Amino acid sequence: MERQNDFKNVPNLFEEILKKKWDEIHEGPKVFRYKIKEINEKYLQEKYLIQLNPDRGKKRREPEAIHSLSQPFDETKFNFMKASSNEILLTLINGNEEHVFLVNVSPIARYHILFCPSMGSCLPQTITLDSLEFVAEMMFASQDRDLRIGFNSLCAFASVNHLHYHLLFEKRTLYIEQVKWNHLKGPVYFKEDYPVPAFCCNIKKLSETINAYILIKYLVDKSIAHNVLITNRKSQETGVHVIIWPRKKTEGAKQFTDFNVAICELSGWIPIYDEETYRKITAEQIEDELKKWKLDDFFELCEGIKSLY
Repeated sequence: MERQNDFKNVPNLFEEILKKKWDEIHEGPKVFRYKIKEINEKYLQEKYLIQLNPDRGKKRREPEAIHSLSQPFDETKFNFMKASSNEILLTLINGNEEHVFLVNVSPIARYHILFCPSMGSCLPQTITLDSLEFVAEMMFASQDRDLRIGFNSLCAFASVNHLHYHLLFEKRTLYIEQVKWNHLKGPVYFKEDYPVPAFCCNIKKLSETINAYILIKYLVDKSIAHNVLITNRKSQETGVHVIIWPRKKTEGAKQFTDFNVAICELSGWIPIYDEETYRKITAEQIEDELKKWKLDDFFELCEGIKSLY
């Protein structure tokens, strides 16, 4: 296990450290529930990246039943304090806090990593300003443009109620990273003509992370489920982009259908668990499934967001 005392000391190394350690653990026995080898993939309508990953549907851990965005952390349920030490890639120490990177033992793709900020504080799966600033800093520091960082809120297909983000590496530009945005107000932009409409805040410096947090906190206070993508690959613009999808809630445990609509799927990256579905699925079917999670009152929500800035 690698340990570093200050994230700012490893801006050009942390992806290397994580990937090297991930490969070492992946080659060994017993940690991963399945191994990621070559993944079959294809594009539909130059929008949707479709990847076949049947093992994730069959072999992953049973998700926790989630019923509310304010559901408290429950130490009796699975949480990342119960993860094996063999799953730890890197620990960053900041005062009394330890921020821990773990392998996702049921990966979507190669180098799928979980980042658990202040892991020992046992925070529920609700974005904090400190954690959002941390992942934004990570994106500013990253030299790897394949890196994206994602977050699924409670009732938006989060499967563990313990604060964590997903680190994902994909060489292709995702659909959401190619679209044009409309200005809403202040630092906020919106995209209405997308299967699930979204907001975006462009962060040029770390202190601007608060702009995205204000919007996310508003959704939490209104009990609106949401998924968040942090990327530096949106169009030709510089900076870090925080893309936020408000969406209809899920309830109960995540169900394993052909695909579940969480952060990857909303971005245009669709892991499919069934081989026949992979062969036959169309872009229209994907969009029909995505649209099921669209809020009915998005424009009303836009008016509420305007009042924040």
